[in-house]
Amino acid sequence: MRLIDGDAHFIEPLDLFERYIDPAYRERAMQLKRDPTTGTTRFLADQKPMKIFDVEAFLGAVVGYGQKEVGQDLGNFDRYLYYAADWQNMGKRVQFLDEEGFERQVIYPTLGLFWEGEIDDPDLADAHCRAYNTWTFELCSPYHNRLYPAAHISLRDPQLAVREMERVAKLGGRTIFVAAAPIKGRSFGHPDFDPVWAAAQDLDLSVGIHLVGHAHYTGSEWYRDRDPGFMYLTMSIIQDPRQAVTTMVYDGVFERFPRLRVATIEAMVGWVGEWLERLDYRYKYMGHTSQMKRTAREYFARNIWVNGDPEEKMFPLMVQFAGDERFFIGSDYPHAEGFVHPVEKAREVLASLPAASVDKILGGNAAQFYGI
Repeated sequence: MRLIDGDAHFIEPLDLFERYIDPAYRERAMQLKRDPTTGTTRFLADQKPMKIFDVEAFLGAVVGYGQKEVGQDLGNFDRYLYYAADWQNMGKRVQFLDEEGFERQVIYPTLGLFWEGEIDDPDLADAHCRAYNTWTFELCSPYHNRLYPAAHISLRDPQLAVREMERVAKLGGRTIFVAAAPIKGRSFGHPDFDPVWAAAQDLDLSVGIHLVGHAHYTGSEWYRDRDPGFMYLTMSIIQDPRQAVTTMVYDGVFERFPRLRVATIEAMVGWVGEWLERLDYRYKYMGHTSQMKRTAREYFARNIWVNGDPEEKMFPLMVQFAGDERFFIGSDYPHAEGFVHPVEKAREVLASLPAASVDKILGGNAAQFYGI
């Protein structure tokens, strides 16, 4: 059987955008700058300081794979690993796949998880997407049958988004990464975004809705008086992909685009049972207030996949409740919150399920979703 890592991340060179972005946007690109007086470093985007809580801690966390397992934490992750050139060595990444037993890996950005919440200009956001996508497809081209970049697509201008989707499809792209963040208060089911979903359907591009850091994350209103800290942020933004896909169901996206494939990425699986029950119960007597034409369970069975963590104890229960066709795993490599030996751990967690179901979750379902 084929095993697929459905959620991993690039570690981009810190000067990627300065090197790859259109020259007209170079001065406004996301970049790391050191204060010559204090010696402190900070990220800039659109020439403004980004709100990353601690640059050095951030750099340590996103390359801290396996460090928490040996007793380290956010305060003492190795902050210099980020600068190692091997992160852009895709041959070394393929070695990781071979060691873990994965045949293929889908790779999402790291820096893009942070600039998405900082850049409002649609043209500048699109320029960042194009720069990143060009770099990723160049980097992975020698391993095009093993490594699959999730092309970064910004929703800030749907027409620009469609143009970039058409370009990455010609480059061999199979899936796009969309940030789990509302754009100017509009749900993902707003008609403004229909051209994006139509293009995804027509180009046969699956849509991975991945959590990102942004000012209006679910739960943010409880702490407008102070910064609650990184732990609260990471606990809360995990809910955003779930909310995004809920708006797509509620606003009839999957009625208008019945062949669209969407997945929540890095948002766990334990919510699925409660979500299906709650939404379908309300649909029985309030469905006329939505644009739904059928139950959430029907949309789930046709259009929606869920990326889960290999260590989730709720995983087998969700599969028993909702079926084994829509779940897959990811390592989150090389982020600190990732999972060492993900295949081994997933097999342990899913041991109570039939072997055929485990095979689907470890490979078959991701292959179907990503079209690989």
